[in-house]
Amino acid sequence: MDIIFVNVKTPRDALQLSKEPEVRSHVTRHQWKQSKSRDKRRRRTLPSDSNDTKNLGYAGYSARPSSGIFASDRVSISPQIGGLRVDPFQSYPVSVQPWTQLLVDHYLIHMAVDIPELDLPGNHGLLRTTWFPLALTEPALFTVILLLAASHYASLQGDIGSLRVDLLGLRYEAVLSINRSLDAQFPDSTNDALIGAIAKMASYEAMFGSLENYDIHMQGLTKAIGLRGGLASLGLNGLLHRMVIWIDRNAAFLHGSTMYFAGISRSGEAEDPNPGQFLAIS
Repeated sequence: MDIIFVNVKTPRDALQLSKEPEVRSHVTRHQWKQSKSRDKRRRRTLPSDSNDTKNLGYAGYSARPSSGIFASDRVSISPQIGGLRVDPFQSYPVSVQPWTQLLVDHYLIHMAVDIPELDLPGNHGLLRTTWFPLALTEPALFTVILLLAASHYASLQGDIGSLRVDLLGLRYEAVLSINRSLDAQFPDSTNDALIGAIAKMASYEAMFGSLENYDIHMQGLTKAIGLRGGLASLGLNGLLHRMVIWIDRNAAFLHGSTMYFAGISRSGEAEDPNPGQFLAIS
């Protein structure tokens, strides 16, 4: 790692330097590694197996008792949640749990934010207006979204206990749901929602899991996209293409690993990682 000396003469200099991309990236990666170390000391992990799904090379997790992914205690939901952010009719593609609306609200407010690299010039809010409606059509993708929201909520609050969510159970349900969709679709098709679910599961492992499990999901993703006809065949007017590259680039930056889709980009696509927004902390 190269060492860069930063000269600071006044507090104002330090404030300005903190806004520089190199400094922000270094600080973000340092903070992420510290939080990962703390998480590894206190969390349990699910074992993985090597069974392929329909020869796609996508490994799931060993079965665990499906005794419910939440405790029986109900969660007090703020009356402000709902309206334009959360479906009042609860027409979600999975069974609604006491914490579903709160996590949907958390995802839309804190994670589905405007990201220039994904929205591109002239657009904004595509994660809310284009991406999230896709999640409402596919149980696997929606479950992964809930997992990401729950894990991010826990990282901000320091504890998930108040929601009565079993993160390991939710993680297992997300992978199981992806495998079910693969069984139903492969080899005839792999639609945008399923590819999006695998991509977001990879991003989950990059942020909250392990590099080993991240690699498992990315290997499955590359095969699924290859069967689909390549990145150019993905829908959402190029948004899904950009999301895959964005996840790949930022995960490679955080872990110091090689990109799976290196050299595959579109005109106007940012080449630099944006770890702050990738981790949804900026």
